[in-house]
Amino acid sequence: MGHKKVCFECRKAFNLIYDFNVEQSMICPDCGNPAVFLNHKFRPPKKQDKKGWELALFLKDHGFYFQSAYAHIVPGLYLQVPYPSSIEEAKEFVTKYKRL
Repeated sequence: MGHKKVCFECRKAFNLIYDFNVEQSMICPDCGNPAVFLNHKFRPPKKQDKKGWELALFLKDHGFYFQSAYAHIVPGLYLQVPYPSSIEEAKEFVTKYKRL
């Protein structure tokens, strides 16, 4: 599985397939600004969805790169939790699931 190269400036995501013979650039091919690699599970919002992109940026800035997140229920039992769908939920999510 590949990852996505995401540019928060121009609100675009590019699918990447790992090819260890090719160097992957961290620059957006469209605008030339820095891009970030996110997990393949990241589903980019539509370009016009400003709140969706703000949510994704907030999560990325707090260390959530759209990898799976788990809640510790009891010793030895973890359940996968869904990513938030609003900034308000994201603030609680970051507080609850951020590892120090």
